[in-house]
Amino acid sequence: MTAEDTTRIFLDMSKPVTSKHVSTKKAMLLSVLLPGAGQYYAGETFRGQVFMGIEAAIWSGFIGWRVYGDWKRDDYKSYAATHAGVDNAGKDKEFYDWIGFYNSRDEFNQLGRLYSPERQFLPDNAANFWQWDSEASRMVFKDIKDASKKAFRNASFMLGLALFNRVVAGIDTYRTVKAAGRKVDSMTQFGEYKLRVSPRLFGHNQGISVGLSRKF
Repeated sequence: MTAEDTTRIFLDMSKPVTSKHVSTKKAMLLSVLLPGAGQYYAGETFRGQVFMGIEAAIWSGFIGWRVYGDWKRDDYKSYAATHAGVDNAGKDKEFYDWIGFYNSRDEFNQLGRLYSPERQFLPDNAANFWQWDSEASRMVFKDIKDASKKAFRNASFMLGLALFNRVVAGIDTYRTVKAAGRKVDSMTQFGEYKLRVSPRLFGHNQGISVGLSRKF
């Protein structure tokens, strides 16, 4: 065997880096549709669970406040019928605002003539009648009504939080995907090396040469 027949041994020191292609646009769209889904798609399971947990809590809060608001609305209507003789059929929100501030329909009309002549007057009929049995009852009615209004406001706030959660999840998804891309780039840069060992067994320059190279 001559030097030209030198045996070359190649040792692959690492496997080529492989990674799933992650679309930034798709990941962000998933986050808008369901916060946390974009993180799951990008491979960040824990972050996805956090955002999904927040989203579940937000919608649970929304449903809870809506149900509570409906309960309180039924309560103040029932209370008005019992303590003020209100006929609840066909009454709008403005009507219940009026009965919370005036002891009776007659008081509403009289003070309207005095302080707000342009305001409408309620016809003298059974449909528009109310007369609180006491000032204390009227105040209880207002408290129940205020509790209902607050519950519906809180439900609306939950919708705002749901929107905010989507914005934050979208931003986090974008940063997560970009950060993962930088990691992949870094790993690819140093990912695949080959160690070349060339023993020279014959000739006057016997020995072993070692070379390290990277595949591009």
